Amino acid sequence: MNLSRPAWTNVRITARHWHYAALALVVLLNLFLAVRLVFAWDRAKAGDAVRLQERESEFRAMQLKTRPLRGLDKKIDQAKSDQQAFYEKRFPATYSAVLTEWGALAVKNNVLPSHVQYTQGKLNQGLYEVHMEANLSGDYAPVVRFINDLERDKIFFLINGIALSGQQNGIVGLRMRLTTYLRAGPDTAASSPATGSR
Repeated sequence: MNLSRPAWTNVRITARHWHYAALALVVLLNLFLAVRLVFAWDRAKAGDAVRLQERESEFRAMQLKTRPLRGLDKKIDQAKSDQQAFYEKRFPATYSAVLTEWGALAVKNNVLPSHVQYTQGKLNQGLYEVHMEANLSGDYAPVVRFINDLERDKIFFLINGIALSGQQNGIVGLRMRLTTYLRAGPDTAASSPATGSR
């Protein structure tokens, strides 16, 4: 029996064949890596676009949050100026200004104030709190108008309490407690005994 080997088994594998095989394997590996690189590049670009959009959104949100703070130094200066103007308009610097306004409102409403007593508190944020007590007498309607005018006056008069002290022939007598404020200044210190009456 003659066993012959197939023809393809007679092929001798030489070093050149191994080189070709290795070269083919390297080429295939390079193609595979190139394809992977292309896909990775696309994913990275897409991710960068998403991250860029996120950063832009964060930036816009921060701009909106910081918008009220823009020009804050100018706003603070304006607020200080407004506060000073408000203090000068609504808080007198002397007792005489308070009592003049009080007297003008009494004359306007035909109310007779008597024995106005005041006590000055400590200085707080540029203002002295002044507690006043006064007796009033007059017809009922003018007294009500006087109280209303006090509450609406440009000088702050905060009414703390009113007590009826008497009534005779349509004339009512009241005891009123109220608070007002004086702006700190050299005139205030000079004219501010701890307690006084007018």
